[in-house]
Amino acid sequence: MSGEKTQISAISSATRDGGDVERGLMKGGMNYGLTALFLVAQMAGAGFLALPKALADVGWLGVPMMLLFCVSVGFAGTKLGRCWVILEERWPEHRQLARQPYMDIAHRSLGNTGRKITLVSVVLNLFGSTTVFIILISEMLASLLIDAAPDGSCALTKCQLVVIVSVVLIPFTWLGTPKDFWQASVLAVTATAAAVVVIIVEIFTGQESIPDHPRYPNPTVSSFSLGFGSILFAFGGAAVFPTIQNDMKNRSLFWKSICFGFAGILTLYLPVALSGYIMYGDQVKSNILLTVDSSAAVTVAIALQIVNLVCTFIISCNPVSQSIEQLFHIPHNFNWRRCVVRSVTVLLQMLICLAIPDFGLILNLIGGSLITLCTFVLPPLMYMRLIDDHSGPWKHRTMPMWERIFLVEIIIVGVIGGVCSTITAVYEIVEASFQESCFTTFSHCTK
Repeated sequence: MSGEKTQISAISSATRDGGDVERGLMKGGMNYGLTALFLVAQMAGAGFLALPKALADVGWLGVPMMLLFCVSVGFAGTKLGRCWVILEERWPEHRQLARQPYMDIAHRSLGNTGRKITLVSVVLNLFGSTTVFIILISEMLASLLIDAAPDGSCALTKCQLVVIVSVVLIPFTWLGTPKDFWQASVLAVTATAAAVVVIIVEIFTGQESIPDHPRYPNPTVSSFSLGFGSILFAFGGAAVFPTIQNDMKNRSLFWKSICFGFAGILTLYLPVALSGYIMYGDQVKSNILLTVDSSAAVTVAIALQIVNLVCTFIISCNPVSQSIEQLFHIPHNFNWRRCVVRSVTVLLQMLICLAIPDFGLILNLIGGSLITLCTFVLPPLMYMRLIDDHSGPWKHRTMPMWERIFLVEIIIVGVIGGVCSTITAVYEIVEASFQESCFTTFSHCTK
């Protein structure tokens, strides 16, 4: 696109002049406020809908877990943003737009092998996360159709809607980078905030679906592991952070975007998670929107959440597309090869959705494995390696001991929890795959 070419030209010129780029500035980029909106939009997609169920799985310990994960992931995210600033400082070639900023950081800190491992992890992470969005959009559309039918029947099943939703989403994936669709972040955040308000009001005013005596049983090892994965998924957005940061006007201010973004995320998450768990106990469903009593307000909230998920899908699938295009040497500008690659990617996600139509199963697996790696393990590890790298002519950096200890603790918690959650999620998927599949129940109508 002409805008992309103009921006790249401006950046190249600034690099030659050595001016703004030395301070992490990029002409025409996003400010830190708009970047914070992108962060909220990217993370508050499907994750917050499963948080009440996650609390039911882990018990009341889930509340401090949410607070701890928010602080830990936010802190690790600021260090990930700092990694890119260090790259710009040490290697001038990184002072322009990058298709794979997360992988570039891994390459400079962990070498070629680290880059390859990170590339696979990030691509599969975002690929799996956006696959969840397709299932969830289809599930909520099926719910709207059933509620709209006078006899409770449905014109289209969830499995049929998976195909329709996938096809409709394909053209939106052809857009370039986040700066080309900043409106999506504003729509997503607005839709999520409105949905949160509706959910909380309906939880406390609804009567039919609320049990008389909610139960709060102690978690089992299996349930705790699954809940751990769900909470991780809700805060797992680090894989796309460098891509969003790369479109900032001043990339060194990314830490401000992290602070505002995570404060907004916690403001949305805690009320929904607590109110849903308090009122429904262990009877809450994986999707809180499908747990509360049906009403006009809930219908509006579901519609808003569908808008949110569509916008989040567009944002989150972009790094996957750019990584694949980099592999096949596809030009940055809009072209038919981009359209083909991104269309095939969505169609592959559609097949996975048809094979495993339960969004909770994929959510737990992605949250416990790939999101743990991309959010809890790699950012602290890469930052410490860059800080400790004194092999070049650049300015040597140090970090306080408390900061290093905190980063190591983040890695340890992520590894232990991630392994347990992944094992449990794989077992659940294998067990369910023989019972629930769109290939065997394509026309089965379920809400």
